[in-house]
Amino acid sequence: MSQKSEDSRIRSLVQHHYQRNRHLSVLHDPEDLFQDAWIDLKQTQAEGAVDEKDSIGSDHHVRQAVGRAAERAFGKLRKRCQRGSAFVVPLGFEPADCVPDSGLVMDLKQQIESLPAEERLVIEMLRSGYEGSEIAEQLNLSPQAVTRRKQKALEKLRQTLGDQP
Repeated sequence: MSQKSEDSRIRSLVQHHYQRNRHLSVLHDPEDLFQDAWIDLKQTQAEGAVDEKDSIGSDHHVRQAVGRAAERAFGKLRKRCQRGSAFVVPLGFEPADCVPDSGLVMDLKQQIESLPAEERLVIEMLRSGYEGSEIAEQLNLSPQAVTRRKQKALEKLRQTLGDQP
C-alpha cells in the first residue's frame, strides 16, 4: 500500500469514526484522530508487526490503528454515556416527596457562579459525572491540580454558605 493510498484510507476511516463519535466531545477533530492513527501505525510498523508489502495485512493494521486512536479519543466518553449520568441513576425514594429549599438552591447556584473560572469548571465537570482523572486529562492538568481546585472551591462554598443566616 503506497503512502498516499494509506493516507486516504486512514482519512476515510478517521472520518467514519469521527462522524460516529463527534457528539461526545468538542475537544477532538478529524485531524487529531488522523495524526494519532498515523503515529500508532508507524509505531506498529517500527516494531516489525506489519509487513509493508502485504497489502491485506497492512489494511488490517490501518483499521486497527484508527480504531485504537478513536478509542483513546472517545472511549471513556462513550462508556460514560452508556452508563448514564447522575440524573439517570435510580433512587430509593421519590424526588417529588422531597421538597428542596429553593432559597438554598439559588444561593448555591449563585455561589458556584461566583467562583473563579478554573474552580467553577472543575465543579461543573464533577457535577456532570466526570472523574478527577478524566477532568485532569481533559483540561491538561495534573490530578493534584484538579484536587486542589476542587478543595478550594468547596472550601469557599462552605465558608460563604456557612456565614449566611
